[in-house]
Amino acid sequence: MTDEPFNDKEKQFNDMWEGVTPNGINRTKSLKFRQYIFEHVRQMQRPLTKENALKYWVGILKAEAKDSDNF
Repeated sequence: MTDEPFNDKEKQFNDMWEGVTPNGINRTKSLKFRQYIFEHVRQMQRPLTKENALKYWVGILKAEAKDSDNF
């Protein structure tokens, strides 16, 4: 099994975080994406950090929450 899906999601996250578009950098899209992700991280009662935002984007936070509910 390879890490390709994770690497693709991580690259997609980093591009959206920075606002990278085919036409260059779009600061507005970057800020909207960050606000969207941070709202979901906040609802999961986690610190608002880029690392937690990335974990949310790739599905790690949901898996952690699911695991903690099983105990």
